[in-house]
Amino acid sequence: MAERKARTASKAKEAVLKHPCPNCGAESKVVLYTGYGRRGFFWVCDKNCGYTARTR
Repeated sequence: MAERKARTASKAKEAVLKHPCPNCGAESKVVLYTGYGRRGFFWVCDKNCGYTARTR
């Protein structure tokens, strides 16, 4: 029988890595901005200190 990897198990490389905020030290998460203004994937601080950085 053929064994396959589950589709739900694959995650983006950026989402798996830990990325601490350089301003306050809290953990950051990947957010997708769409629409007017910024577009794309950004690291955003969980504590809303104003830190955003582009992932790609």
